[in-house]
Amino acid sequence: MTVEMVSYRDLSELKLTKLDTAVTKWKGIKDEFHDIATGEGRGADVVRLEKQATGADWTGANAELSKQFVVEAAREFHDAAEQAKSIHLAVKLSRQRMQKHQSDLQKKVEDIRDEGLHVAGDGKVSDSEHYTDEGKRKAAEEKIKAAEARIEKVLKAAASTQHDLAEGLRLLVQDAHDFSGADYGSYDDIRKIVGRADADKAIDEVRDLYKQAKNGDRVNLTKLDSFNDLAELQRSNPAFAKRLTTQLGAKDTLLFWRMMCGDGFEITNENARGRQLVRLRDNLGMTLATASRQRGPDIAKWKDDVLWLGRRPISNPGHPKHDPSGFQVMSSLMGKGRFDTDFLRDYGKELREYDKKAGDKGKAWFGTWSDLDPSSSGRGADPMAGFLKAASHNPAFATELFENEDTADYYLKDRTYLPDNPQLGDGKNRAAEALGDALYAGGSGMNPDDPGAEYVEHTADQNKAFHNIFDRLALKKNDMMPELREGMALLLGNHGDETYETMNTVYGQRTPLDQDKLMEITKQISRSPEGYAALNQAMNQSMVHDIMTQKDHPTLSAEQVGRALGFQVEARHQAIDEMTAAEQKSAGWKSFWTYLGVAEASTAPKIGPFSAHIANTAFGISKWWTEDEQAQIAEDGTLEKKSVSAARGNQLRAFARLWLGENGEYAGVDDEWGSEKSVLYKIDQAANAGKHNAERILDGD
Repeated sequence: MTVEMVSYRDLSELKLTKLDTAVTKWKGIKDEFHDIATGEGRGADVVRLEKQATGADWTGANAELSKQFVVEAAREFHDAAEQAKSIHLAVKLSRQRMQKHQSDLQKKVEDIRDEGLHVAGDGKVSDSEHYTDEGKRKAAEEKIKAAEARIEKVLKAAASTQHDLAEGLRLLVQDAHDFSGADYGSYDDIRKIVGRADADKAIDEVRDLYKQAKNGDRVNLTKLDSFNDLAELQRSNPAFAKRLTTQLGAKDTLLFWRMMCGDGFEITNENARGRQLVRLRDNLGMTLATASRQRGPDIAKWKDDVLWLGRRPISNPGHPKHDPSGFQVMSSLMGKGRFDTDFLRDYGKELREYDKKAGDKGKAWFGTWSDLDPSSSGRGADPMAGFLKAASHNPAFATELFENEDTADYYLKDRTYLPDNPQLGDGKNRAAEALGDALYAGGSGMNPDDPGAEYVEHTADQNKAFHNIFDRLALKKNDMMPELREGMALLLGNHGDETYETMNTVYGQRTPLDQDKLMEITKQISRSPEGYAALNQAMNQSMVHDIMTQKDHPTLSAEQVGRALGFQVEARHQAIDEMTAAEQKSAGWKSFWTYLGVAEASTAPKIGPFSAHIANTAFGISKWWTEDEQAQIAEDGTLEKKSVSAARGNQLRAFARLWLGENGEYAGVDDEWGSEKSVLYKIDQAANAGKHNAERILDGD
C-alpha cells in the first residue's frame, strides 16, 4: 500500500476552490436525497412509495418478486441519502481541516522567519549567516533543526487528515451497487473505520515482513517503508492501535520486532535499513503506547500476555545463541509515546523482580551486546532503559515511582548502572540517562521530552518524590552518576523557591532543604557543563523573580541574590578541586559555552512558574553570565577558580542594573543604594558572604 505524504509545496500552495465547489455540489445532492428519502420535499416521495408498495395487493406470477424489488429500491434511497450525507461531511471536513493545516503552516513559517531564518519554497530552512566558530555553527544547526521539526509536524498532521478522509470516502463508495455501510457523523467516526481498515492492511504487511526475515531473506525495504508510512499516520489512532495490537497478539508483536532488528550493532552501519528500523521502532512503540491506553478484555489479555512473556526468551532463528527476554524486547519499544499508567505499574513491578534476579540488580546487563535498538545512540541490553524512558513520558506514573520509598530506594540506591554496551562508544549508560529523565518527570510533573510542557503546581506526591530523590542523591556524593546531573539540575530549578531560599539563607538558620545536601548535589551538578548551565539558568529566573516581586523590603532581594551567587560559586570551586585536568577537558566546557552563548531564549526550559517577562529577563542575564563562564576556561579546556566578583562580574552588574530599575523610587531616597556602583557593591558583598557561608557548610562549622 502506498501512502501519500503531503509536501511543503503542496500544502502551502493548496487551492481550496475545487473543494469549495465539491462541498456545494454534495450539499445539494445530500439535501435532494434527504427530501426524497424522508418525504419532506415537494417532488418524489420514497416514504409514500415504500408504504404504498408494502400495502398494495400484488397479483400475478411475479407479484412477490415485483413487490420485493420495489420495496428494496425504495429503501436503497434511504441508504443513498445516508451515504450522500456522509460524503458531504467528509468533503466539508477536508475543506475545513486542510485550510486549518495551511493556516498553521503559514503561521509557523512567519514565526521562523521572524527568528532570522529563511524558508525556501520546498520548506527547507537555512541561515544566511556563515559560521566559522564551531559553537555558533552548532547553535545555528540546532535552531534550523527545531524549525524544520515544527514544519514537519504540520505536514504530518495534514497527511493524516488527507489519508483518513480519502480512505473514508473510498470505503464509502467501494461498491457501486450497494449504498449501505458506514454512516459518518464526525471526523472521529471516519478515523475509527479507516483506522480498523488500515490496521488490517498493516497486519498483512507485518506478516509478510516476518515471513521474509524467518526465511532468511533480506527484508524488502519498500514494504517496510510502506508499513512505516501507514503506521506513522495512524499510530495515535486508538482504533488502529487497538486492532493492530490485539490481532497480532503480544507474542507475534515481540517476535516481529526481534526478527526485524536482529542485534543492533549489526545494522547500525547499514544506513537505509537502519533508518527504516529506527522508524519502525518508533512507530511500533507509539502504536503500542496508544493501544495500552484503550480498554476492553482483548487489551487486558494483551497486557497480561506481555507480562507473561517478559521472563521468557524471544527467539530469532537467525541468532539462536542470543535470545533476549520479553522484557528486553518490549522495553526497547517503550522509548516513545505515553503508555498507560496501570500498565506501567504492573510492568514495572514484574520487571523489577526480574531485574533483581536475572539482572543481578542491573549488573548482569553490563557487557552484553544484544542491543535491540538500531539507532546510533542505542539503548543497550538493559530493559530498564526503555521502561524508565516510558516513565518519564508519563509524569503521573514517574511520581509514583519516586514517591514510594521502596521503589525510590531501588532505582536511586540499590541498583547498579554500568555502561552496558561498549559498542556505543561514549561510555554512558542509557538506563541511567532514562533515570535522569524519569526523576525530573516524577518530581516536577512535566515530560522532559515535551517542548510545549508547562509548569504545573506541585502536588503533595510530587513534593514527596522530589524530597525522596533529593535525599538519596545527596548521599551518593561523588558516586552520583553523571547522567543524572542535568535532570537533577532541572528538578532543583523546578522547585526553585526551596532551592533558592536554601542557597541564600545564612548558615545555621532553618531552610526548606538541608544545606549540606544541597551543597553536595550542587557540587556534583557543577562537574559537567550541561547540568551546571541548567541549574544556573534556572536560578537566574528565581533571582530575577525575587528582585521584581520583593517590594516591601527591596534590599532583601539584592542580599539574597548575592548570597545565592556565592553559594553557587563555592560549589563550582569544590567541583573543580575534585576533578582532574583530564576530566575537565573531556567534559567539553569550551565548546559548550560557545554554543550556549548564541542559543535563543526559546531554548531555555520552561521549568518554573514564571511569566514570559521574568523568563526573558533571566535569559538576558544568562547571556552575561555565559560570558563570565567563557572567561574562566583556559586555552587547554581546564577550569579556573576566581573570586565571586571576577567569576561573575558581568552577571553581578546585570543584576545591579535590574535591581536599580525595579527599585528606583527606593534608591532615590537612600544614598547607599542610589547608584549602580553602590548596588553592585552591596550585591558583591552579599556574594562574598554567601561564598563564606557555603564554606562553613562544607566545614560543618
